Amino acid sequence: MTLDAFEILVNEAYRSLPAKIKKILERKEVKILVREKVPEAVMQHHPGKIVFGVFAGLPYGRAGMYLQYEPTRIEIYKESFEKVFVGEEEIRRNVAKTVMHEVAHYLGFSESYLKKLGY
Repeated sequence: MTLDAFEILVNEAYRSLPAKIKKILERKEVKILVREKVPEAVMQHHPGKIVFGVFAGLPYGRAGMYLQYEPTRIEIYKESFEKVFVGEEEIRRNVAKTVMHEVAHYLGFSESYLKKLGY
């Protein structure tokens, strides 16, 4: 799959988010970035794991409480999906799940809570 085709899947996942959530992301200028590969710096924090995406920055509602050193963003990694999932439809479903998962981190949900919800 080309990076452009993968980016279309990420954009579809974004468009499927509830309107209230999209409004928050847009108002706070949270970008969803598509990357070909997981950066080495990210892999150092997740050794031996396959990383589909990350949320980086300050969670919603906490910006006034901390110094911010990098822009708040969500990154989605194409290569990871291609390693695990077969076919465009399976990748599409899991991209949507990952986008929701990372957006939920931005909204303040913990990893353990998201796992309980199936994300």
